[in-house]
Amino acid sequence: MPIKAVIFDLDDTLFDCIGQLTEPARRRAAESIVSEASDLEVDALYSLQAELALEYGSTGAIKKICERYKLSPHVADLALEAYNRPEVETIHPFPGVEQTLDTLRERGYLLAVVTAGRPGRQREKVSRLALDRYFSEEQETLTLHDEADGPLKDAALRQSAAQLELPPDQILSVGDKLDAEIAASNRLGMSTAHIRHGRDATRTPKNAEEQADYKIDQISDLLDILP
Repeated sequence: MPIKAVIFDLDDTLFDCIGQLTEPARRRAAESIVSEASDLEVDALYSLQAELALEYGSTGAIKKICERYKLSPHVADLALEAYNRPEVETIHPFPGVEQTLDTLRERGYLLAVVTAGRPGRQREKVSRLALDRYFSEEQETLTLHDEADGPLKDAALRQSAAQLELPPDQILSVGDKLDAEIAASNRLGMSTAHIRHGRDATRTPKNAEEQADYKIDQISDLLDILP
């Protein structure tokens, strides 16, 4: 079936979340832990978060650190709040994002975003990126998946497809994480495009679910895939 819609991930797909937000957030979390456990070091905790996040994700990394050092749940909560504070710094989309979205619209494609994280913070990111003219909950083109509900994005992607009123085989899902949006989209029967950025930029798929139909280096590459 021909593709009629594109569902995008947000973080590290439409903007450089690692460079603009993740690195400062990891330092805030490390500083929060050290304020409660002064025998630890900020730089070491910052590096450990980056290492553990490859396997457990950002939230999981903080929890694993607190477990490793036998810190109380209160310390973990403080670190997670510091990491996920509602305020979002000034951020910008990747080059070419808005032009690509405009061109896809002109070509007749429906567009949506499914993003995982604290809902209020994810809404603020969309606003700060000036992408709310494309994606909003009111228009049913923005679906928020709270990571606290679990790591799998299947339900959120299924909800977005229902809001687009399209079967999965008419949707292209674009994201940076092979074990999250790519795997979930493949399970649902969507076509998939892996944007090679972030933690999975050079990672090899572990199984068939993580194998994307397309590999792209920037969002504008979609214009070569979608006529």
